[in-house]
Order: sequence, then C-alpha cells, then structure tokens
Amino acid sequence: MHGLIQDDYYVKKESEKDRLRMSGGAWSINLDEINDQKITNIIYFTDKYIYRISYEKAFDKGFIKLMAGEKKLIVPIKHWKIERK
Repeated sequence: MHGLIQDDYYVKKESEKDRLRMSGGAWSINLDEINDQKITNIIYFTDKYIYRISYEKAFDKGFIKLMAGEKKLIVPIKHWKIERK
C-alpha cells in the first residue's frame, strides 16, 4: 500500500497484520516514495490505532534496509506515539 504526502506529512493506511516482526515490531517507511520531499511528520492509520512520529525522530531511531528492491526506513514501534481509535 502506498502513502501520500499532505502538506509536510507522510500519511499511510496500514493493516496491523502488516507490521514488521523485526525489532520487537516495527513500521517501514518507503523512502523512495518520499523522494527528498520536505516531511516533518509521519502518521500511520490502522483499524485500531493511529501511529505518529516526527521525521527527525524516525531517522534518529530507525535504520535503513533494502526490502524488495525499495529503500525502507525501519522504525521500531516503541518509538512511535500510539493512540487508540
């Protein structure tokens, strides 16, 4: 599923089952989609939760990995602000 950029936010709808199991649970951010655009915050929506993290914190706490030919920033769940819907 692809995310979209609204103002300076990267927004994406995901399914809880698509969360990565590495690092105790993580979300991946497709850096090829962002493509050097000015982003300040990242928001992921699932059926149960809203996950938020600043772009700066995501880069500070995450790590880059090539997955299925795409450059991804992997950010462990423990660094996201989680809000129940």
